[in-house]
Amino acid sequence: MSADSSRSSPVVRAGFFAGILVLSVIVGTVAIGGGAQSAPDVSQVNAPSFNSGESVATPADESGELSMSADASGKVVVIDVAHAGDIDREALTPLVSTLTENGATVRYHVGERQSGSPLNESLRSADALVVLGAEQRYTKSELNGLSAFSDAGGRVLLLNEPSQASPAGLGLFGPIRSDSVTKPMAPLASQYGLSYGNGYLYNMHEYDTNYQNVYATPTGETELTEGVDRAVFYAAIPVQGGDTALTTTEQTTLSKTRRQDTYGVVARSGNVATVGDTSVFTQEFLYRADNEQLVGNLLDFLVTGEKSPADAPRPPESGNSGPGGSLPGAGTGSGGVLPSEPDATPAPDPNETVMSDE
Repeated sequence: MSADSSRSSPVVRAGFFAGILVLSVIVGTVAIGGGAQSAPDVSQVNAPSFNSGESVATPADESGELSMSADASGKVVVIDVAHAGDIDREALTPLVSTLTENGATVRYHVGERQSGSPLNESLRSADALVVLGAEQRYTKSELNGLSAFSDAGGRVLLLNEPSQASPAGLGLFGPIRSDSVTKPMAPLASQYGLSYGNGYLYNMHEYDTNYQNVYATPTGETELTEGVDRAVFYAAIPVQGGDTALTTTEQTTLSKTRRQDTYGVVARSGNVATVGDTSVFTQEFLYRADNEQLVGNLLDFLVTGEKSPADAPRPPESGNSGPGGSLPGAGTGSGGVLPSEPDATPAPDPNETVMSDE
């Protein structure tokens, strides 16, 4: 081998490998460029995470106006906050404002612990009562008084919800502790043939932006469902008994049992109506789907009863507990009882917040 040949051999080999490297880069560049040009659109990719077909979030329309059809002039609606937990009264503004704008007077029953009247005494001058997820138990006297009140034609609206499912600020209540139904509501509802399931409802297949926002539709045409095609409830509880007015859509699941079914969330039993949710009355949910129509129907329900006698539940006669039972804290101070014929329209208790259209 010549000296020239031996000197050129490394150069040739270096050039050979450099050529291979350049060729590889060119081929790689062409391949990458070709791949970028032919990449399918995201909508063409068979990606279950984008379009699974298993769950559908369908946000409800947010429109409408809360209104009433009934004339509420002269009607008195009492909201019981004495037995409830931490009620966000500001969240009740749409309910209170609509009632008062239509002529009703709205009072907050604060109870004897805040130097207010006993419940039975507050009911005598009332036409309707709203109960918000009671956390303090009702005494036997109060339960008897409520029964006499509704038997006489007074209207009662029971709003209940599971505990832990609703974070602070979303419903009418403050922070809560468990996902079980507030037990003080059970004996109150049961005397009207109503009850609540434990846990909360959710739907992983059809929901409004969040799987806990379940849809419900009417079971038929009733006073409570007039104008309602679909309503939205946040982590509601099942309502049993009475005449069911709205049920959740299919494949709704109860958290306690994991059972998929349709569940009642609004029902009526005579002069008593119940809703397994409080969020429908709040600003966040009031105007979703047909919620404002449902709430308007519930307000009409409250003011269209005719109570007779007007002062029911009447105080007990001497030596007789009567339908209203004994009234705690309402004695004469010497072991006597209240007069049997009190003023049918007593002045509002100074410790009750009174709002009217005047």
